[in-house]
Amino acid sequence: MPSLPHLQRRRRQFLDHLESPVLLMAGGQRPRNYPANPYPYRADSTFLFFFQDPEPNSAALFDPADGSVVLFVPERTPQDALWHGPVPGFHETKEQHGVHQVLDVDRLVEHVRTLAKNRRVHGLAVADPKATALLARITGEHFDHDDPAKQGQSSLIQALAELRMAKAEEELAEIRKAVAVTREAHLRAITRTRPGLHEHDLVGSVEGTFAQHACVPAYNTILSVRGEVLHNHRHDNLLKETDIVLLDAGAENGSGYCADVTRCWPSGGRFGAEGRDVYEIVLRANRAAIELVKPGMRYRDVHLRACMEIADGLVGMGVLRGNPSAIVESGAHALFFPHGVGHLLGLDVHDMECFGDSVAYAPGRTRSQQFGLSYLRLDLDLQPGMVVTIEPGVYFVPAILHNDEFRKQYRDHVDFERAERFLTMHGLRGFGGIRIEDDVACTKTGHEVLTRDIPKDRAIIEELVGVRL
Repeated sequence: MPSLPHLQRRRRQFLDHLESPVLLMAGGQRPRNYPANPYPYRADSTFLFFFQDPEPNSAALFDPADGSVVLFVPERTPQDALWHGPVPGFHETKEQHGVHQVLDVDRLVEHVRTLAKNRRVHGLAVADPKATALLARITGEHFDHDDPAKQGQSSLIQALAELRMAKAEEELAEIRKAVAVTREAHLRAITRTRPGLHEHDLVGSVEGTFAQHACVPAYNTILSVRGEVLHNHRHDNLLKETDIVLLDAGAENGSGYCADVTRCWPSGGRFGAEGRDVYEIVLRANRAAIELVKPGMRYRDVHLRACMEIADGLVGMGVLRGNPSAIVESGAHALFFPHGVGHLLGLDVHDMECFGDSVAYAPGRTRSQQFGLSYLRLDLDLQPGMVVTIEPGVYFVPAILHNDEFRKQYRDHVDFERAERFLTMHGLRGFGGIRIEDDVACTKTGHEVLTRDIPKDRAIIEELVGVRL
């Protein structure tokens, strides 16, 4: 866990950016079906950035006038001790979190009014609608957590983004811990794979590994032989000898920091001819894009480098035709690589994505309207401390390849007849897709591949399948 001095330093840095008080909400538990059966609690990421293991329904007031941080937590009751065990009192909580004062959150409106002394208070929307509604009542601001434009005051969001964007060493250490657990989970799934299993058998191995290390999935696990469905959360397919398994899964530890890794492997232990070719194309794109990660490099150019490798490889396979540069300029490659090369990573698996392009795109840059490039989640110049994913892929998607508009627009660059063969192979199940994803930290001198110990060389992957380590 990040140390208390680190968290206090982050709070002071935040206070230095403020001109008026800011109230942050941790959010509370939300019912899964009835009130006494809640979803597992997870505090808002910005709150986690400043506080370790915050209680449900907590809030914190940051006051730049005197540099104070006041924490609000629920009052302690005998019922708490009965159902949940002993709970530290306010004095112990004050010492634990290193704040100036701890007050009862049930009197939040009254306390904030007193502490603010008629000054305007600002805040940020959180995923818990009750907490956001209470925040709106206190601040008078209109929030909508589902709308990046209504998350909160723009200057407040930019201040937070500046702090959260550049990971300190303690924060990077937390990501490395999550990566280590993620590595074990991926290896367990690969080595337990064999035809005849269901996808959910392997998902159990992955998420069970997370639980054994006191971690949770950072996002809904994607494990599928239908790799062409980018966010496929169904796990009911039976693995066949010719299938390619795609696993996109990452652990989140108690600090909230997480990993995000994708690996692919052949269900039967050996890729077929087309699988070998596509895997090597994606691997080259992955490595070429990673090599560009360094301070000052525009992330869009990292994406385009991966696009060039994929276009060049698919020309070699006869799926695309023409000059790779012209293919990428036209966007034809995106029929097979239809998403961006990655995103920010940190306390959110898509770090700070709730704030929208105001954080993810540099001033003056806007999303392209071109298919594929329009899904690029990030267009910043990389700086030391940023952690990004690099996740190129090649997919054969019926809905894309059968699209009449695309067929007309890209008929000069795409051999649709050859591509069609990938949709009908493997007993008509189709080829699916291959993605290889790593987590990469931008350093002062270049980059560090945080996930370098998770195997991705094809020969090594093939040897691991089904060995049951």
